[in-house]
Amino acid sequence: MRPDSRLRRLGGSLQFRVTAALALFVAVVSTLMAVALFAINERLETDLLNGIVSHELDELEAEYPREGEAALPNSATIRAFVVEPDARDTLPRPLRGLPAHQRGLNLTFSDRTYRVATTVVEGKRAFLAYDITAIEDRQRLFKIVLIAFALIVLALAVPLGIWIARISLKPINALADHLGDLEPGTGTEPLARRFDGYEVGLIAHAFDRFMNRLDGFVERERSFTADASHELRTPLAVIQGAIEVLQQDERVAGSPPLTRIDRAARQMAELIEALLFLARDEPQEADGAQTTCRADHVVREVIDAYRPMLGPAGVSVPALDPCTVSAPRIALVIVVGNLLRNALRHGGGTIRITLAHGLLTVADDGEGMQTEQIRRAFERGYRAGPSAGLGLGLYLVKRVADRYGWRIRLASRPEEGTRIELRLAGP
Repeated sequence: MRPDSRLRRLGGSLQFRVTAALALFVAVVSTLMAVALFAINERLETDLLNGIVSHELDELEAEYPREGEAALPNSATIRAFVVEPDARDTLPRPLRGLPAHQRGLNLTFSDRTYRVATTVVEGKRAFLAYDITAIEDRQRLFKIVLIAFALIVLALAVPLGIWIARISLKPINALADHLGDLEPGTGTEPLARRFDGYEVGLIAHAFDRFMNRLDGFVERERSFTADASHELRTPLAVIQGAIEVLQQDERVAGSPPLTRIDRAARQMAELIEALLFLARDEPQEADGAQTTCRADHVVREVIDAYRPMLGPAGVSVPALDPCTVSAPRIALVIVVGNLLRNALRHGGGTIRITLAHGLLTVADDGEGMQTEQIRRAFERGYRAGPSAGLGLGLYLVKRVADRYGWRIRLASRPEEGTRIELRLAGP
């Protein structure tokens, strides 16, 4: 996955979190406001109705002893009943069981809703009912309006949150896009100039400082690679030239010391070439196309180059199918050379190399590997056994395989040999 796609995914996730947080905040606030308004309205209505009923009941208590039945209120909204204690059967059924002194109770009878209060007047039971049917209808309507308003606000909060998040995160997304296009050592324009005045300006300044340090590191690495390419290859070329001259002398040609020197010089040259290759960027053609090579040709060349070092061991090649891979020749030279050298160092009498259907296999019948050795085989500097080298062979193979996306698999058992498979191309 490219860095810019990861950054866009991060930006989208952040936008979702901002939108969700804003929507949740609006939902909580609107719900609390609706509950508070409903509670305030309920309390005001209760206090108002209790005040009306208490006032009317006080007037009834004051006027009934003087005026009798004429003191009973006579209106469309207020009904009053004054009965003897043993005559409550004449009252509407919901009023019969009320206590003698009741203030503010909602009851329904005669298909209407009333606010009811009771008292005792001259030994009689007095009931005063205030019709609140219309008020209750308005209360239900008010509740529906509040719920609808809260739902509408919540529904608007999501698109509004998305819009606000996009505007708020636009500088961050722009910074992410610019970061995805950065390349060390290209001398790009500082990010801080583009994001002055934004909160992400601090992040841009930090990235500028980081890129300056990284550019310095890249420049030093390029200088080292160029210097090493010249300073190390030149003495090695002199050594190899001297070896070729000595090999023409019959007195020392084929002697063990000269053979060891020749072998060490070749290994050093290959190791330097491998390290320099991994230290620099992947070479490409002039038009930007990916470099390709024939893997079967490289395998054959490497085997031929290593035949003088095989000694008593033999190499069998059961299959060597034509195979083109998207990688430079040096990458395959590093891989095949290190796998073959590892098999020579730890293998037995026979080494089998196969290239079929894009799968390169190097197997030996040597000492094999323990579980711990298999687990650490590709670690840098890990060495095992009396014939161990520098611990870089399989590490370099893994580095090259990771660079080009080749899948590598190692299988080994003690005393049964080792088998390494490298998937260079799809079948």
